[in-house]
Amino acid sequence: MLVLAALPAVAQEALLQQAQALLNSGDHAAARQLLEPREAELAGDPSYDYLLGLALLETGDPGRASLALERAVEQDARFAGARLDLARAYYASGDYRAAQTELEALRGLNPPPQAQQAIEEYLALIANRQRRLRMEYRLRTRVGYDSNANSATAAEDFLGFDLIERSRETASAFAEYGGAVTMLKPLSTRLVLDTRLNLRQRNNPGASFVNSTAGDISVGLRHVKEGETRSLRLQSYRLNIDGDLNSRGTSLNASWERNLRRRLRGGVSLRYGQTRFGDALKVKDVDQLLLGTNVLWSYGSAGRGTLGATLLAGTDDPVSDGSRYARDLYGIRLTAGWSFSPEIRAQFTAGIMQSDYDAIFFEQRFDEPREDTMTTAAVNVQWRMSPKWLMSHQVSYSNNDTDIDVFAFERVETSLNINRIWR
Repeated sequence: MLVLAALPAVAQEALLQQAQALLNSGDHAAARQLLEPREAELAGDPSYDYLLGLALLETGDPGRASLALERAVEQDARFAGARLDLARAYYASGDYRAAQTELEALRGLNPPPQAQQAIEEYLALIANRQRRLRMEYRLRTRVGYDSNANSATAAEDFLGFDLIERSRETASAFAEYGGAVTMLKPLSTRLVLDTRLNLRQRNNPGASFVNSTAGDISVGLRHVKEGETRSLRLQSYRLNIDGDLNSRGTSLNASWERNLRRRLRGGVSLRYGQTRFGDALKVKDVDQLLLGTNVLWSYGSAGRGTLGATLLAGTDDPVSDGSRYARDLYGIRLTAGWSFSPEIRAQFTAGIMQSDYDAIFFEQRFDEPREDTMTTAAVNVQWRMSPKWLMSHQVSYSNNDTDIDVFAFERVETSLNINRIWR
């Protein structure tokens, strides 16, 4: 009898898995044909209502999709996937106010990266229709410990010379604070003027000679439509170390991202920029070209998990004659994330960047051009305490492996971050 009683539940689970597979493969019509005949029997089950609503939405019936997705959200208000697709259904039906309400509520729940991108695209489209200026203000504080605050070598001497403190690995606690302002001004139903300003101050009590002040400003255009964003941005930055100019630069950045499939997003990027250093480091001045391509795949219930990869390749072209800082660089960065709840999300990032320099450094000791391999890894856990407060803890590791001792370093940093957002 127990086996017989379990059969309907098993059959229902098989039905939902088959429908999910059809939706993931893009066969929305087949998923609708599979689910619709069971509506009278299964309506009220949030998983069924979500899949039915999605199938109806993707086959051009946003009105009925809204009803099914509303049932799913009523049963589980924390069902982020259903809330996002409900907002999409409202938008497709022309109910922009209801869509905006759902999107803003969902944005406050710390959604996965791909959902965040979709939310921002739809909010931009709604704001553009209303010709509404959007402003965001953010304050950030960060405290932690850095095992190598100056990213320097652990060696105490090089080529027979004793290295000064600034050139040797120095550990320090640190405190950092900063803020950002974002202004989004619609120019048409799909075009947005995007202006951003960021400022940051970092103090290192144990290594005050690398206390830093940094700022950047950018102005760009974003072309947004459902499932696709293109942008062109002019950005400028300045970094001061211990009160003096360390570096400054200007770059032109272009990017294009779009949904390749329901849970797969891809994009390409191009950056051309100039980096200029202070008087003592002018030999490092370069013009840089950097190309990138990336993919992001969401998986699991409502896209709670994400896997991503970014490939990078570029060149540095020195400005000064005789500079040794010409190089080719290429690398890969991998990401994996999981949302444990609407409030808590963890992400792991790892990458490797290879730099092949054209020149030999320190010919008196080396007879091959310099090669660096930079390896990085980080774990970040975020807690969305409320729609306006975000706290995170991060542990990061970096290691620059090179035969030239003075450029080799290893670094571990742990920090607690708190963000306050006003929109």
